[in-house]
Amino acid sequence: MKIICLHQSAELYGSDRSFLQVISYFRSSGSFEKITVVLPRQGPLVQELQALHVDIQFLDISLLSKTYLKSFQWGKIIFPLLQFRQKIKLFSSYDILYVNTSVILDFYFFAPFIANKKVLHIREIPSRWLSKILSFFIKQSGAHVIFNSFSTKTSFDSFSKSTVIHNAFEGYGLGIDELSNAEISPNEPLKILLIGRINNWKGQDFAVEALAALPSKKFILKIVGSTFEGNENILVNLKEMVHNLQLTEHVQFVDFVNDTKAVYSWADVVIVPSKKPEPFGRIAIEAMSLGKPVIAAKHGGLPEIVSDGVSGYLFEPNNIADFNKCVMAYINDRHLLQTHGKGSLTLFNERFSIDNMRKKLHQIFE
Repeated sequence: MKIICLHQSAELYGSDRSFLQVISYFRSSGSFEKITVVLPRQGPLVQELQALHVDIQFLDISLLSKTYLKSFQWGKIIFPLLQFRQKIKLFSSYDILYVNTSVILDFYFFAPFIANKKVLHIREIPSRWLSKILSFFIKQSGAHVIFNSFSTKTSFDSFSKSTVIHNAFEGYGLGIDELSNAEISPNEPLKILLIGRINNWKGQDFAVEALAALPSKKFILKIVGSTFEGNENILVNLKEMVHNLQLTEHVQFVDFVNDTKAVYSWADVVIVPSKKPEPFGRIAIEAMSLGKPVIAAKHGGLPEIVSDGVSGYLFEPNNIADFNKCVMAYINDRHLLQTHGKGSLTLFNERFSIDNMRKKLHQIFE
């Protein structure tokens, strides 16, 4: 069989790494004589794909991008759709068309004209009105739909062919017996990590505002990540906020890094304070694979990952008092870091291994 796969970016953030895992499955399954990946541009993802020895093509892809819409860059959305004949010919020459996101408009535009098998992997929770529109076009496409969480699935209409496959992570090969038993001194600052794309809804500003209100300043917050091109002002405003709240000595900024193990290893606890529902929450399982407790907003896919009081804490979204109660629990009782860390690693091994994900993918593609 031959399969062609569409992806919306070439970075190495969560959705990119999850896409890479699926491509790795295709390669290891031995079922595909040709695997082609279509990307909109160059980026660090390309090198990772080259290591898997897949064919890579670069095409203009029509993306439903908020950045394009807000800046009236309509041409970047419309012009790629005009390559109708070229794309129909390309997509139709494969047995399976796999699309890794619901925001690639090319899929909805060309799917009715493609007779081969189509698989749409949805990793986003759109607004209610947009999910209704996309649901209509998905039904017309005849695609088998994969959702990355039950929360993502419930944000769309029901489809005749759909499956929930939680995202997975390769892990760092850490065993329970390898977790550190050394307790952190209560005199040491609690090291808090917030990693991921910096934008208006991931909650970096919420975390800064919340931590500024803590009665104890025994913490260091490390914010790791970068903004999308054109959104650099978000990072500028965030740094200004830190300065105005007099948290300069307590907050560190680090650009996005490919090797995240060292960053996670530095942390005592990882936070996922997203202001809008996360479709899944890959950051949480990455942290859990190293035995790190996770404090996460209780919406979206995160409650499917974090077990409250076992592997960390869930707090009411956008509630500063509830969030700070969770942070103070670790500041006041450092032994909890060990207890919840063991719970995190245990849950990760049980639910979010690569083997579990591949078995479910096998049921669809084989």
